[in-house]
Amino acid sequence: MPHKEEETVEFTPDLYPPFPTDVPTVELETISLSKLLAGDAAEQDRVFKACAGRGFFYLALAGNETGDALLRGSEEIARVGERVFKLPLEEKMQHRMGKTLFGYKYAGSSVADRTGARDTAEFFNVSKNDMIVPEDRMTRAWPSPILDARPAFASYVRSAHAIGMTLLTIIAEHLGIDPAELTGRHRIEELSGDHIRITRGPPRETDEMPEIQTPSHTDFGTVTVLMNWLGGLQVWSESSRRAQLSDGQPDQPGEWLWVRPQRGSAIINLGDAAVKFTDGAVCSGRHRVIPSPGSQGRWPRYSLVYFVRPEDECLMRRLDQKGVAATDKHEAGDGLTAKEWIYQQALALGNKLDN
Repeated sequence: MPHKEEETVEFTPDLYPPFPTDVPTVELETISLSKLLAGDAAEQDRVFKACAGRGFFYLALAGNETGDALLRGSEEIARVGERVFKLPLEEKMQHRMGKTLFGYKYAGSSVADRTGARDTAEFFNVSKNDMIVPEDRMTRAWPSPILDARPAFASYVRSAHAIGMTLLTIIAEHLGIDPAELTGRHRIEELSGDHIRITRGPPRETDEMPEIQTPSHTDFGTVTVLMNWLGGLQVWSESSRRAQLSDGQPDQPGEWLWVRPQRGSAIINLGDAAVKFTDGAVCSGRHRVIPSPGSQGRWPRYSLVYFVRPEDECLMRRLDQKGVAATDKHEAGDGLTAKEWIYQQALALGNKLDN
């Protein structure tokens, strides 16, 4: 950890110790964004195979405008997040999450496991829509560090959202679906639950601390783009297409495996909305976050997530397309709008949401 006089600076990726080599890790494919954008058919096939399998993969970002913008912007926004989390709790609570799921979540507001223990991470959800419109059209107040950095947030939103649309186009084409049937449910200018989540997990005080920073879950949205610099993310070893489990536990026997941070790459995973739209053709991977392993755990863990979610008024039901198996079954959530469905998902995960 830094010396006492340096403790005001927490996010210092160049000083982090290496990820340990003696912990069980998952093997994920590394996909090149540059190759995807160039139309490389073999690379696109690898994307679909990863999405249909575990639902997680690395996306190497460097060498193209969109990826380079994400790499640059991620560290800038993480530093903004550091300034936000240092605000007094009373001030942060003035921006607490409500039914929109945007704003501040304090540590301990979610149930972490079956024992009733609470989570240990705090995060701030920054609305996509508020960052890409003129300031006088924003729907809520934001802390001054975020307002001061709105151009950086807007740039990051557009880059991350573009990556999501690239991946949805590839999935659709491999399923024989008109890509517009998927991308048209995620138009960037329309109101949605899309947001940038800046998370801070506290350092591990002892090696035995059993803290759960973010409990076991599958994501609610369609595509998740994660940037992290320290370990902490774990995925369940066995793939499953069964999403929306009521108790948050895996439905297949297995074990938790670490995801090694990979500098220069985002970690991509699909969410429950992608499973629902494709009737299970792709996988929403179960995961959780705990303190970083080894000496990395002595540092606060910052991460940055962009959630691509369906437009608020989009109906949550399978696509009626030739690439999606025909079915007469009815599932929980059919007939709900995305806004209603995602809110119900958040409550089921144990989030305490204010009106």
